[in-house]
Amino acid sequence: MMHTKLVLLLAMVTITVHLAMVACDPIGGTVFSEESCHQTGMLVFYRIKLVTSWSKKLFPKHYPEFRPPPHWSMTLGQTHNDSFQLFQLKHSASMPVATFAETGQAAPLEESLAVQQGVLFDEFRLPKIRKGKGESEATFFVDGKHSSVSFMTKIIPSPDWFIGLDSFNLCSRGRWLEKVTIPLNPLDAGSSSGLTFTSPKWPTNPRGVVEQITARYPLHFASSFFYPEIKHLPPIAHVTFTKMKEYSNHNNVHKKVKKLKYKQRTKLLKKIKQQSTSGETDVMNNTANEILSDKDCQVSTWSAWSPCSKTCGLGKRNRTRNVLQVQRLGGVECPPLVETQWCGSASQCSVIDSYFRW
Repeated sequence: MMHTKLVLLLAMVTITVHLAMVACDPIGGTVFSEESCHQTGMLVFYRIKLVTSWSKKLFPKHYPEFRPPPHWSMTLGQTHNDSFQLFQLKHSASMPVATFAETGQAAPLEESLAVQQGVLFDEFRLPKIRKGKGESEATFFVDGKHSSVSFMTKIIPSPDWFIGLDSFNLCSRGRWLEKVTIPLNPLDAGSSSGLTFTSPKWPTNPRGVVEQITARYPLHFASSFFYPEIKHLPPIAHVTFTKMKEYSNHNNVHKKVKKLKYKQRTKLLKKIKQQSTSGETDVMNNTANEILSDKDCQVSTWSAWSPCSKTCGLGKRNRTRNVLQVQRLGGVECPPLVETQWCGSASQCSVIDSYFRW
């Protein structure tokens, strides 16, 4: 009798523990909190949030004061299986990755990803961050066969610098990560030899490999991230992955997830469209401002850029424009007549100029 009661008690405990592991999902699926990542039919919904920290306080050297101001490109990301790699440290970047790192143009990279649908599972886009400090987010799906996530974002302005992750596995010890935050440091795609944020883009020949930029790499006084007095650079950004829901393949949950996925993407596209429209409005306003009256100051077009002040290391160059008509009473004032830009050469000077002495 005692033995029978013990068996019943253990059975009740087992049932209670099982019920505690399972919860009902409001859209009809079943949410599991303690299931293996590789269980057949599991589908997991994540949110990615990118927070950037590029400021003059953290990175004062060569902080871009002229156009373009510090900002970030759109973020391209994908979830995939173990056979895919977006980029890899100490290896040459693919041409589409190098193009995106240099120019921010996404089309070549999107085309190269389109032919790899067998290894990719989901894709996501984060809107541009219009300032050095800001944040952006999106959502994506993973499953047991496609548990890794990769993404990249270009640093603007820069020769070929970016931030990103390659093949970060959201499945750890058989469990989906609930929430994880990862610091990000600048990366060099190895395709351009510029040392400063606004350096002209000299192709690296032969092409280098993807490297992490540190306080002492590149080992050159002209490098915008060269801070020999500190051991480590502060992170220029952080990315956080948060698990939103975990579904099993029951009750046609995939059909319902597709609807949820469509809503999330529609919301993201709407936000991107709003930002794009806002940017177009600014351009229209600027164009309207250029319709001047006979009382307003009028200026010529910009001249060609002057020769760089340095043939090696970091220098400056200028361009100018002239006043064609002076401002009259009640008219608009003249805009800036001189514009300055960083320039120079990646080659090291034989004698270090005093400009670089700290």
